[in-house]
Amino acid sequence: MTSRRILTRLAGAVTPDPARPWAVDFIEDAAIASEGGRIAWIGPRRELPAAWRDAPEVDGGGRWAAPGFVDPHTHLLFGGDRSREFNRRLHGETYAQIAEGGGGIRETVRATRSATVEELVALGEARLAKYRAKGVVHLEVKTGYGLELEAESRLLEAYAALRARGWSLDVTLMPAHDIPAEYLGRPDAYIEDVASAWQPELVRRHPGVARFCDVFVERGVFTPEQGRRVLESGKALGLRPRIHADEFCSTGGAELAAEVGAASADHLMFASEAGIRAMAAAGVVPTLLPATTLFLGMKDYAPARAMIQAGCRIALASDFNPGSCACIDPLLVLRLGCLQMRLTFEEAFTAMTLHAALSLDRPDLGHLHPGAQDRVLLWDVKHPLDLVYWMGEAYQPAPAFHG
Repeated sequence: MTSRRILTRLAGAVTPDPARPWAVDFIEDAAIASEGGRIAWIGPRRELPAAWRDAPEVDGGGRWAAPGFVDPHTHLLFGGDRSREFNRRLHGETYAQIAEGGGGIRETVRATRSATVEELVALGEARLAKYRAKGVVHLEVKTGYGLELEAESRLLEAYAALRARGWSLDVTLMPAHDIPAEYLGRPDAYIEDVASAWQPELVRRHPGVARFCDVFVERGVFTPEQGRRVLESGKALGLRPRIHADEFCSTGGAELAAEVGAASADHLMFASEAGIRAMAAAGVVPTLLPATTLFLGMKDYAPARAMIQAGCRIALASDFNPGSCACIDPLLVLRLGCLQMRLTFEEAFTAMTLHAALSLDRPDLGHLHPGAQDRVLLWDVKHPLDLVYWMGEAYQPAPAFHG
């Protein structure tokens, strides 16, 4: 059976162009040639090269073709549920009050520690199926709800099992997500154990599973100096840094990301001007999480426009997690990028495809130009702008190619 095929009878194709910053092509009456799971050609159907005119055709059904979304920031695996806590917050309790009563992240940690690898895998598959149905073809996924060596190890084992089942994932090691109860009042001791003992042991036990490491640099969690210790330890183990930074106040997290050569700095609602300039100069991808701002009822969205003007190539992500963003919905993220961050459609779409992939060092995802993986989605819309314009529509894309 030939691996050559032509996707045709399309209303059009929309794709960012890796060779032209922030450029998005809208190609009407397009055709897409694929061979061996890779895009070989894209353009107007009338310009299809003669060498491809006898290739088997795949019927696009008059829909728009687009690259699949890439989600570069998720906390996919965790046990338990915090919907009741969410309602308590709606009734006026603060996050701090809930945490003082043993809730918040501690509730998730307890549930995650008690979950078996098999239970975690089942939870992950159910969530990944929802992502796939909504057009996400690749995800970054973090540990960080174990906060002890054995629980973090089970999370890595579950991620490895999910990847072995065919799910397209990049794994980030993040035991420095918060300070566990066993280390309350001793953050330096926890950071030292994570950096000197846990990260090396987890990499030894699960070789090749994690590609990245991460740390939460924020007031009340970890300082930039503590974050640097974790990230430099990870770098020595072959892990590329990522960083939760400047979510609730300016802590210098963006500057730290630039200093350590991080692939991304995430959240950044309160990134400083100096931090934004430093990220641009260092090639750090600011990964912005507007659904978290919405979920938490905050008013300050990350300064996306200032970052673009400084020369940053921003990405957008879901930040799916049980406490601050129970969201598996790329279209909501796309719409918030446009409506709240005031990005153009082209900017928001690029941030959720090409630049999201860039933050994961995946140059063959997030676009439909030659060399890209042929993870093509078909959207039943009159024009791609409908994905944002029709706010309440739950569009469901179809894969163009199977297998």
